[in-house]
Amino acid sequence: MKTSIFLPVFNRSHELQRSLRALIPEKGDHEVFVVDLGSTDGSQDVLKEYSWATLIQSTATIRSVALNEAASQATGDILFFLEPGSLPARGWDAALNAHFAAGNDAGHLNCREVDGSAKWASSLRALGMKAGHQVLGGPASLNGVAVSKAAFDKVEGFRPVPDFEWLAFSAHLKASGAKVKLIKHEVLVAPPAGSRQVNAWHELKEDLVSAWKYRKSENFDPKRTKRKASNAIIFGYDAFETEKEHEYLHYARQELLKITLEVMQSYRGVEKIYFIGGTESCKVIGQPSGVEVYGSSRTGADKRFTELLEKLKNEGQEGLLLVRGDGMNLSHDDLRQVSEGPGEEPCIVLPEQERDAWVALWLEQPALDAIADWTLSAETSNLKAHLKSKIIRLDEEKPVKALRNDSDARGLYYAGVLDQQPA
Repeated sequence: MKTSIFLPVFNRSHELQRSLRALIPEKGDHEVFVVDLGSTDGSQDVLKEYSWATLIQSTATIRSVALNEAASQATGDILFFLEPGSLPARGWDAALNAHFAAGNDAGHLNCREVDGSAKWASSLRALGMKAGHQVLGGPASLNGVAVSKAAFDKVEGFRPVPDFEWLAFSAHLKASGAKVKLIKHEVLVAPPAGSRQVNAWHELKEDLVSAWKYRKSENFDPKRTKRKASNAIIFGYDAFETEKEHEYLHYARQELLKITLEVMQSYRGVEKIYFIGGTESCKVIGQPSGVEVYGSSRTGADKRFTELLEKLKNEGQEGLLLVRGDGMNLSHDDLRQVSEGPGEEPCIVLPEQERDAWVALWLEQPALDAIADWTLSAETSNLKAHLKSKIIRLDEEKPVKALRNDSDARGLYYAGVLDQQPA
């Protein structure tokens, strides 16, 4: 059987090269598609060394939509999805053929961690992934997932969800009568490089817990259980006025923006994400998957926000999540508590510790109408005064820490979040 292999990539050139190299021994006549989601790190150039791989440059803002477009070009009997950096263990070709020859319509390989700094930790995390997949009914991501082209076409591909495509897709497959079973083989994965390996445990927990909550939501509906028809806006560190900063603090702010972006890209509580920042922060994030950089960076953030707000209101949005890109420990749980939590008011604030500012805001319809003439500001008191004048109240959640000074930046390095050592 012929296999069509898909690697969706965004700014992961080194990992992409590793995966392509690993496919060579068993590539044979199989076709390989690299689905680029707007990379700015030279990921596309990697294919110059691998002429047998086909580059698909997608304009879709959601990965699952981009993969559907790529799958429409496939000629293989089997569609096999891999994350860049992952390596299917030797013998993967025979394992896939045996799985589908046995009458199965889809399945996933077990993930086994390699290259960890501590073998015992790698083994435990791999075991955690395996146990999590058994509880969830499959992996949280598309890594190591395979499906027959016939079954894929029958259910019309992936649903347009921001992430967890496999969980939503496998539910559709099973409802259609397809046979979905674990594939008796492994895909090898590695933890994040450098000092961020210390976060591998936290990332595994976040991934599995978020997947479980998503699994329990309204039959995999892309909209969340409480807040409906919502979008999000991320504000870059230069969207608001900032003074000239120490070089290391500036580096930390850029890295923290990238981490916030990753958190938001993997958050399942909104349908679409927009980004508003200055010239520099827009360059830092490039054109990330599932995120639209709104307007020209030469136009003031306040004007872009007003225009975007009007656009979203005309589209009938019932809620909007605003997130600043310098929250030091912003997590899915924080975002969920703000946008899905028990707050009774139409505006819920996640404030910054020891400072009159917000890190995240949730705005429902009454608050959306009330801030039509609000002068965009990071100050919580400014927002409170504006809403009070419109007889709108707000709730506040437990404060979180944001990046403020060089000491905070150094703390991030010693916590293993930043790779570059302070001078």
